[in-house]
Amino acid sequence: MMQQPKKKEVQMPNKVESGFTLIGLMDGTTINGFLRVEGNPLVQRYNKGTNQFIPDFEADGFPEASLPVAVLILRDTASGTVMIPQTSSIEWKYNGVELTFGSNGLCTTSGLEGVFKKIDSRPTQIGDSSYNLPAIQVLKNLVPISGYDNDRLSVSGSVEVGGNSVSFSEISKEVIIQETTGNAFSMTITDDKGFYLVNENDSLTAKCTIYKDGNEVSDYSGVTFKWEKLLGTGNVAMGTARTQVVTNSDVDNVLLLRCTATLEGESISETVTITDVSDPYEVYFEITGITGNCIRTGETALVAPKARRRSDGNNATVSSWTWSIRDNTGAAFTLTGKSGATFNAATASISYADIKRAGMGISGSVSATI
Repeated sequence: MMQQPKKKEVQMPNKVESGFTLIGLMDGTTINGFLRVEGNPLVQRYNKGTNQFIPDFEADGFPEASLPVAVLILRDTASGTVMIPQTSSIEWKYNGVELTFGSNGLCTTSGLEGVFKKIDSRPTQIGDSSYNLPAIQVLKNLVPISGYDNDRLSVSGSVEVGGNSVSFSEISKEVIIQETTGNAFSMTITDDKGFYLVNENDSLTAKCTIYKDGNEVSDYSGVTFKWEKLLGTGNVAMGTARTQVVTNSDVDNVLLLRCTATLEGESISETVTITDVSDPYEVYFEITGITGNCIRTGETALVAPKARRRSDGNNATVSSWTWSIRDNTGAAFTLTGKSGATFNAATASISYADIKRAGMGISGSVSATI
C-alpha cells in the first residue's frame, strides 16, 4: 500500500500591537492597571480672572454621586484576572506629592486638606463580577492647586502573588485643567468588561458619555461619533454610533481605541487601552534613560518594545517595529531625526525637547508580525 504523504503544517504568523504613553512608567512584567474614573471626568475648567470653575465641585447642590472617583483596577497580564492590592501598601500622589489621610479618610496633606477622600474598599462592577477595590474621590475644586495647567493623580503599591508581595509602579491619570473657551464639554469612555478580553470569541461594548458644564448631556441626537483603532501602521476607522463593539479580532494583544465626538461645532476625544489576554503574545516596554515616570530637562528616553510568549514567558525575536507617534493632543507627531510620525525601527529615542514640542506629552503605538 502506498503511504500517503503527510500534509505540511503551515504556521500562521502572529500579529502583535501595543501602545505606550511616556508620562506614566510602563510596567509590563506581571501586573497591569489603570485608574477608571466614575462620575464626572477628571476635567475642570476656569473662567480667566475669576473664581468660577466648571464644573464647580463645591457648589451648593452639586450631587455627591457625580463627584469624580478614580478606582484602581489591576490585572494579571497573563490571565486577565482582577487582582486586589494590599490596602496597607497603597500610596496616592498628586503631582508627585504623597497624600496623607486622617482616620475619616479625608486628605490631610498641606495645601490639599479635604480635597480628596480615600476609599479603601469600593464595590466595582467588572464584567459579571463585583470587586471591592481601592479608590479616591475628589471633594473640592482642583483649580488652582498647582497653577492653571494639567495635574496628575497617581497610585502605587503591591499585591500578593503566590505568597509573595509584588510591587506595581505608579499608575497615573491626567487631570485636565483648561481655560473655558466656548462650551465646556468633556467625555468618558466606559465598557462592560474592564477593557479586557479574556477568552476566545470574547467581546466588549465601549460607550461614550459626554458632559457639559459637569452635567451629562440629555440629548445625543445631534452628536456625531467617530471610533478609531490607533495602530502602529496608522489609524483605522471603526463605527459611528455612541457605542462600539470590540472583539478579539480587533485586538492584537493591546489596542488603543479612540472616540471623537462632535457637537455644537466642537470636537472632543478620549482614548482607552483594551487588552486581549487570549492572544499568544503580550507586548511590554523597556524604557531607559529616565528616572521616575517622566522625562525631565536634559534626559532622553530610549523606548524598546518586547514581545513575550504568554505560554512560557520567553521573548520572541522582533528585529523591527512599526511606530506611530502622537503628541499630547493625539495628533500625529514627528520625533527629532525622523521623517514622519510613522516609521520602522527596533527602538525609539524621545528627548525632553521632543516632549516640549509635543505639549509635554507623547504617546505611541507599535506593531509587528512574529
